[in-house]
Amino acid sequence: MTLISKILLVLVLFASIAFMGFAAVSAVGGPNWSKEKDALTDYVFEYQSGENPTWSVKTRRGQEQLSSSPVLAKVIVVAQKHKLQQQNEKLDQVSKTIEPLKKTIQNWELINKVDKAAMDDRAAELEQKIVQLDQQINQLANEGIKISQQIQEVNQEASERRADVFRLRDQIDEIRNERFLAEQQQKTLRDYIDRIQGKVQRLQRQKESLERVVLAPENNAEPKKELSQK
Repeated sequence: MTLISKILLVLVLFASIAFMGFAAVSAVGGPNWSKEKDALTDYVFEYQSGENPTWSVKTRRGQEQLSSSPVLAKVIVVAQKHKLQQQNEKLDQVSKTIEPLKKTIQNWELINKVDKAAMDDRAAELEQKIVQLDQQINQLANEGIKISQQIQEVNQEASERRADVFRLRDQIDEIRNERFLAEQQQKTLRDYIDRIQGKVQRLQRQKESLERVVLAPENNAEPKKELSQK
């Protein structure tokens, strides 16, 4: 028993020395747990001081308590495992949708293949229609040019006709003025003729009166001659 106790004592001594070396190496060259803690932005780390200081970690969304321990590294590892588990679950969910998506892609590829053939035929048909429409457009453009030339000719002729109308209106106005002057002259001449006719009638009456006066003595003398002869 004494020998076994000595052996155990030596083993404990070596284990203690190894643990101290491990702790020293971890403290000097191990991970920067404070930096690792700050990198886990989806988690909240809380430190409770006292006789038994402890670190606890919970999710920022949902406030789910994950672990608590006096050692910060332990709660950080738990948080990292939790994050890795969530990522794996998301990966599994995404992986489950890959096969259905592959089938959907194959179906769509077949549909697109059929649609592409139909679209190519439709495109060729539309290109032919475009060529026909271009020809019609060119024909209509030429006809439009001819019509515009005809319109210009008609406008020019209309302008000339308007000039003729204005000239004829001026001539009509001149004729009306001349007619009015002629009517006024005719009226003046009629008045003059009426005055002359009035004078002629008066002279005629005066002539008749003079003739009666002249002939009256002759009529009276003839009966006297007859009486003297008797």
